[in-house]
Amino acid sequence: MANEISVNIALTVANGNLREFITSGSQQFTQAAVGGPVPGYQTIGTTEETITTSELSTLGWAYFQNLDATNYVELGFSTGVYGIRLEPGEPAVFRLKPAATIYAKANTSACKLQVKIFED
Repeated sequence: MANEISVNIALTVANGNLREFITSGSQQFTQAAVGGPVPGYQTIGTTEETITTSELSTLGWAYFQNLDATNYVELGFSTGVYGIRLEPGEPAVFRLKPAATIYAKANTSACKLQVKIFED
C-alpha cells in the first residue's frame, strides 16, 4: 500500500497588525512497516530520561503532547541539549531520524507526555 499516513498542519497568528496563516495542506506519506503508536504516554520526571522506542525498528512520524496543566516539558536529541519546549497542553508533530534517541525532562515536577511514534 501507499499513503498510509496523512499530515495536516495549520498555524494562525493574529497579534495586533501581525497576521499570518500558514498551512501545509494535506500531505501523505508511505509507511514501509506497520508499527506504533509507541509508547502511548510516558511520565517525564525532572531528571532527564529517554523516550521509549525499543518496539520500533525505524522511527518515523511522531506526535507529542504535554498533558500537564502547569509545567513544561523539554525534548532534545542529545543529552542535556533541549531544542523543543512544550508548554502545558501544547502538541508537536514531526518526522524523526530513523535511529534518533529522544531525551525529555520536565520542569518543576513530573508531567505526563503523550507520545505516539510510528514505524517509518
